[in-house]
Amino acid sequence: MHFRASSSSPFVEAEPLPPVKEDGAFGRINTHQHLVSAISETVRLFAEEHDAVLPQPKLPEDRIMTPEYCLYLAATPTQTHVTRVRTTEERLDHTLADIRGQIRTRGYRGATWSIGPSCRPRGLVELLMARGFVPATTPPAEPTSVAMALTRPPSPAPSDVEARHVRTYDEYLMALGIAMTAFEIPPDGVAGWRAAAPELYKQQDGIDRLTMLGFVDGRPAGFGWAAAGRDGLVLCGSGVLPKARGRGVYRALVEARWRAAVELGKPALVIHAGAMSLPVLERCGFERICRLDVLTDPEIR
Repeated sequence: MHFRASSSSPFVEAEPLPPVKEDGAFGRINTHQHLVSAISETVRLFAEEHDAVLPQPKLPEDRIMTPEYCLYLAATPTQTHVTRVRTTEERLDHTLADIRGQIRTRGYRGATWSIGPSCRPRGLVELLMARGFVPATTPPAEPTSVAMALTRPPSPAPSDVEARHVRTYDEYLMALGIAMTAFEIPPDGVAGWRAAAPELYKQQDGIDRLTMLGFVDGRPAGFGWAAAGRDGLVLCGSGVLPKARGRGVYRALVEARWRAAVELGKPALVIHAGAMSLPVLERCGFERICRLDVLTDPEIR
């Protein structure tokens, strides 16, 4: 299960994203010049366009890959995600028609596009907006996100907070419930995720798919998802209940997924961070890779 547009925690105080500083092929936001060189180009691309390099998802999720785009189809028919666009200005309308056709044929009714500096043609955001696209605002999407990566141990969480893999289907449903609340998912989206929960739980093997629960005083207080690629883990969403804020649950969930990545021999975490999670992730040690514009296709609804 993945919330692909951005993976932010709605229970962290929000602050606006700072201006982007372009630097090289990936449009890096370089606020830690002495550390950025430690992140390989492979991990940078993984951070920017991880949908395209993760293993093929299993039903009820799906992914369509062509030379021109990557289309992720979520377990609920309210969410699709387009990334890794490689077309030309002359072929853009053809590419757009193909993507819309794929989405409609499968009965989906929501589409977001994440546009990073590796997408083509240049100026793709402006070209799409001229065709009616608008900045994404429907949860869990945000109009702008930042690709980030962590390749060294994160700052430690408090010792009195626990985060671990879910152990039972009931615990998985607890994590799902926290997620639905955290991301303010509309009722039709909640219904779709809950219907898919039995199949999604079967995929939680702790290797390719991971779901973590965070506990405070022995009670579930937060969740964290991850999916494994060749070069590390993608953090697919995290959230903390309001009453548990300020206790270090979010950091504990990051730390738990870092340990999992190390155990799997893939010591890297990547994420598309929204405005709310960005400052927390930086305090954990994540570095900014590039900015992404997130747009909604109004013709898919």
